[in-house]
Amino acid sequence: MSVHFSYSFEPRSADAQSRNAAPIENTLFRILAAIRRDGSIGRAAESLGLSYRYVWGYLKKQEAVIGQKLFSNEAGKAARLSEFGERLLWAEQRTLARAAPSAEALAARLDSELLLALHPELKKISVSASHDLLFGTLRDCALQSSKVLLDIDFVGSGSALERLNRDECVMAGMHLPLDHSHLCRRGSFVHSELGRHLRLGDHKMIRFASRQQGLMVARGNPLGITSLTDLLRPAVSFVNRQPDSGTRILLDQLLKHYHISSGMITGYESAETTHLSVAATVAAGYASCGFGLLAAATHFNLDFVPMLREWYFIVCRKPQLESDAVQTVIAVLRSEDFRKLANSIPGYSADFAGEIISLRQTLPWYK
Repeated sequence: MSVHFSYSFEPRSADAQSRNAAPIENTLFRILAAIRRDGSIGRAAESLGLSYRYVWGYLKKQEAVIGQKLFSNEAGKAARLSEFGERLLWAEQRTLARAAPSAEALAARLDSELLLALHPELKKISVSASHDLLFGTLRDCALQSSKVLLDIDFVGSGSALERLNRDECVMAGMHLPLDHSHLCRRGSFVHSELGRHLRLGDHKMIRFASRQQGLMVARGNPLGITSLTDLLRPAVSFVNRQPDSGTRILLDQLLKHYHISSGMITGYESAETTHLSVAATVAAGYASCGFGLLAAATHFNLDFVPMLREWYFIVCRKPQLESDAVQTVIAVLRSEDFRKLANSIPGYSADFAGEIISLRQTLPWYK
């Protein structure tokens, strides 16, 4: 078997969840996911707007091509995915979750170039940011309301700030647990990894949204995981984020605060690049637990143990604050449409989006 990608054009949706749908999709896996979700081929076909006959025939054809049974259809019982079908579906979802930043960036870049070909008057603004589920919504709102294209490149929080300081982008996205000053005080991992890039008189921070971080566990929480100390149990396996991500920096500071040795956590050295890929790894059973966003856990029908709220910020250099580009983004953040869409995502709140905050008064290491 070989994999080839194609793309399609679809109307832009006003729904925040639809805006954050994976930019890569395959008919087979869409059908398999619907069967697992709905419990039968008939209900899956109905939810997808397809006929039972078409779905049945399509699946049998795919079984012949792959050489494996994708579902079981015992007499008198509703169809369910076979063991192979389950493994195949989880492998696809985990892989796509890992590729989400690159896929979103590719789709957005292609979309931008095509839009510029149609509307050369559009203004493109470069953004480097830690991956967040809400950026697609911001990009679409900016395009629709102000005819501005946000060219977003997803990197770790530290890398985003480095690019901003080298004038390689106009804005950078990062997140900090400001409501928990003990986690980002002077000398903390958060301060040493992110604070060194932020300078008084040079940077301006704009509130984007607050979001809920915590432990993502299997549905029903079969291992009874309720705290970070449970990660030390022999039966618990963990899936981590990459070292330069803001979430990994935050986790390391939490472990230090609770005097937990990372070397004692099974799976600590693993690395996934997005919240969604962490959630997919847990949902597939490759790990017992991961640390990340409530929205990602909800996406994969996982249970969630809340631990803290953090603020995601958009950062710019002071001379850029009054520029048309940054003022456009601030106006979008303050708009009722954006806040309504953001608040519809589990664990998110954008009630103070667009507020410009003082580094000296807000960041613990400057107080």
